[in-house]
Amino acid sequence: MRKSLALVSALLAAAVALAQTATTTDLPGDPRVQLRQVLCGSQGMPPTSTEIPTIGCFAVPSGGSARGVFDGHQFIVAVGPDGKPQCSFDGAQQACYACIPERSPECPVVLVEISRNSDKSVSFSVKRKADGNRYVFRIDAWNSYLEHKQIRQGVAATQAPPVAGTLPPGAVLIPPPMPQDSGPPPPPGLIPGSIVPTDGPAALSAVGWNAQGAYASGQFARLDALIETLSQPDQLTDDGLPRSQGVLLGLEQFMQVWKKWEMDFDRVAEWHKEEPDSYAADLAEVIVWRMWAWHARGEGFASTVTPEGWKLFSERLAHAQQVLDRCKARAMKSPLWYQLSLVIARDSGWDTKRYRAMLDEATSRFPWYVTFYTSTSKFLSPKWGGSYEALDEFARQTERTRLGSDHSLYTRVYWSLTDEARGEFDPFRDSQADWKLMKAGFEGLMKRYPKSKWNLNAYAYFACRANDGSTYGALRARIGQDVIPEAWADNYPTEVCDERLLGRT
Repeated sequence: MRKSLALVSALLAAAVALAQTATTTDLPGDPRVQLRQVLCGSQGMPPTSTEIPTIGCFAVPSGGSARGVFDGHQFIVAVGPDGKPQCSFDGAQQACYACIPERSPECPVVLVEISRNSDKSVSFSVKRKADGNRYVFRIDAWNSYLEHKQIRQGVAATQAPPVAGTLPPGAVLIPPPMPQDSGPPPPPGLIPGSIVPTDGPAALSAVGWNAQGAYASGQFARLDALIETLSQPDQLTDDGLPRSQGVLLGLEQFMQVWKKWEMDFDRVAEWHKEEPDSYAADLAEVIVWRMWAWHARGEGFASTVTPEGWKLFSERLAHAQQVLDRCKARAMKSPLWYQLSLVIARDSGWDTKRYRAMLDEATSRFPWYVTFYTSTSKFLSPKWGGSYEALDEFARQTERTRLGSDHSLYTRVYWSLTDEARGEFDPFRDSQADWKLMKAGFEGLMKRYPKSKWNLNAYAYFACRANDGSTYGALRARIGQDVIPEAWADNYPTEVCDERLLGRT
């Protein structure tokens, strides 16, 4: 899950940065040009237009506007003299890379800002949803998709239904793969699944997309408002995670991929100048220091870090801690301040007593913030100098909290540990995870968050790891074709679990 989310968000970061950063000329190797070619073909700059096309690319000149009607609703794009776009849907302001219309249960049409150009025009692309969560970018590909769809429907109409009793108990008939649409694939990271997902890591990536877009384009007031809104206890994904966590993930991965540290510090300074009372600007500064520290250290084992790397790592983390201390009085009203404080504490090697004091303060102020507990599971793991005994003691302590009284925090602690370790790690062999308690916790999660297919997939995955065939069979039948591969380890995909516990061949 973490690797997949990081890859998607990393590519998102690069795409957003390219789309939001103007250059004086379009150089041959300019990634903006490559992005336009992927979306628009080799037509050069998209033609300027006063009408938003049904599908395809268009540009709006400086001082101009374009409008279109989608599903009976009017969408307007206007570009100011300064080259900044403003978009509205039925008269209400809306982001310029968004679902049209956003109030639709699904997202049939997507508007994406491709680039802000040197002549202060802005290039856009309109995409339409095909089967599943795929989006088609060009009219030729759209026409080809419709042709393929008609062929598939004709073939399906001639096929007889499967004979009853030919499948093993609990098996689900999977249709044959559909032909691939012609035309270029969606650019990496732009549409991670669906445009407005609400469940699982994709929901956090969607939040990260908004945060990256606002940060890259200098829309600091918008980012302040986003963080303020998402810091409320009702702002959860369908699987029960705080949506504000996506802001940190998005900004962290944007900076980690872009690696323009001086530019980031300049951007934060401008944020402080425009919004002097913004605690979000302080949090962004902490993230810059932390990402810069890890850049010097490297992602390898401690034994691979150079003495100079350790020195820079420690110095930059100390700067991050200074910023946290400086802004605590105004920033502690957001759980993000505590989330960053716990992460910096782990990176800095705090002792357990000092860390637990910070954790107790965090959970007393924001008892609903699940991420505090999953972050602590990493701090207490052997990878960070802890032990499975200490981690198990903490996991069982969470059952005495109101949030964890249904064993759900116990489950999340071991779920997080397994997700972090992956590989050859087996939670029921290598740690003290108790499947009986984890199962009770998953039942609690399903009761509390019944819409979450992410939690359902994770529940089935852990049932497989625990060799609980009856539970796995019941869950697998509920999942049907709604398999989310990212919820399963690479060496434990559904095929392996089906073969092991359902006897499929």
